[in-house]
Amino acid sequence: MIIAIDGPAGAGKSTVCRILAEKLRFVYLDTGAMYRSVAWALSLDKTGLSGEEIADRLPRLPLVFILKDGALVILHNGEELTGQIRSMEIADEASRISRFEPVRSYLLNWQRKLGEQGDIVAEGRDTTTVVFPQAELKVFLTADLTSRVDRRRREYVLKGIDVSHDEMERRIRERDDADSKRALAPMRAAEDAIILDTSDLDIPQVVDILVEMAKDLKARG
Repeated sequence: MIIAIDGPAGAGKSTVCRILAEKLRFVYLDTGAMYRSVAWALSLDKTGLSGEEIADRLPRLPLVFILKDGALVILHNGEELTGQIRSMEIADEASRISRFEPVRSYLLNWQRKLGEQGDIVAEGRDTTTVVFPQAELKVFLTADLTSRVDRRRREYVLKGIDVSHDEMERRIRERDDADSKRALAPMRAAEDAIILDTSDLDIPQVVDILVEMAKDLKARG
């Protein structure tokens, strides 16, 4: 089974999907981390690459994506990437390069290859519409802006990154605008996706709802 979950920044996708995968004994596929890893690898050039330059460099990036011990592992020159790709700056750059078709094609090939291994929980912004349109369970997680800003701020505080409420709101609004209005694979709910508003739900509640969805789907074959 493939469970595909989309939604805007701060809706709780990453935490929910990681726990959901653990409970179901599935593999968690964080497609956002894949975009951040490409952004980080390209940032080593430090030249603000154009779309054409990015397309030229992609085939030569020393990135490898594997699924191991229930999670996505990203290797750059054989070294695992972890905290390097989690800064706000890399997140912003990942949003920028996601508009380029060569980047999306490069990662789409990797994502579908990983998906062939089955029993995965994949999250992102176009996993239900583009990456895994055949997913057995599709969910679009959303929440009101205030809830999303508060959640994302807490995430960064836990990483030791200080950011004001106003700054985080600005960043999320800009990311929403960029993701929903880009010409290539804009963020939207798939027609057959279940819309789940998490504004008034905590993480365990959301996970429990999704576990029941998955169990019901399995029971119905």
